[in-house]
Amino acid sequence: MFMHQLTGEPLLKQLLRYVMSDEARHVAFGVLSLQEAYAEMTDAEMKERQEFAYEASVRMRDRFLQQEVWERMGVKPKEIVPLVLQDPTRTMFQQMLFAKIVPNCKKLGLLDRNDGWLRHRYEEMGVIQFEDWENTGEEYLQFELGKDAPPPVPH
Repeated sequence: MFMHQLTGEPLLKQLLRYVMSDEARHVAFGVLSLQEAYAEMTDAEMKERQEFAYEASVRMRDRFLQQEVWERMGVKPKEIVPLVLQDPTRTMFQQMLFAKIVPNCKKLGLLDRNDGWLRHRYEEMGVIQFEDWENTGEEYLQFELGKDAPPPVPH
């Protein structure tokens, strides 16, 4: 989505729209499938899913800090990570990432089960503000092929 927003190249924009539509459809299908299963789970089973969602979120957030890369290059992560955290590009990417994850977790009922365990973790991470953003099921309709799609690029 980031590149789709930035590029002015019509062919790349169209190809990225196809990819985004396909990925949004996969995620939307997964969320719909899981909703039914999650509705029947016990609090203990849901807590396992909440913990998994949280751990995956932390790993995705931290992966973009590239601590292993800095270390391998001979730069101490403790010195560079504060600078990386201030990079506006990283902040924008993180927002785009969690703008997808948090609404889908809410739709699945993961945010508020078990006294809001996952909600509290996302508050600590500073990403809870995305909970009411468009979930992937709604987003899929936005990228649906054939709807306001740019015209094909002539050969």
